[in-house]
Amino acid sequence: MVLELSQQQIHLLHSCLAESIEELHDEVLHTDGREMRGELRDRLNQLQALQRVVASLMQREQAAV
Repeated sequence: MVLELSQQQIHLLHSCLAESIEELHDEVLHTDGREMRGELRDRLNQLQALQRVVASLMQREQAAV
């Protein structure tokens, strides 16, 4: 599936991802359960990968302008 997002939507998505990553990072640091911390880390890695994709989209949009 391919999503077409406006530049404004891409910036909003980037901001939301940054906020979610920050909150999830804090949760990873403060979680006592080893297994749960591993699962949270995996989700954190997924969000960070998605944020890198969105950041590259932002750079491409800026270069096109």
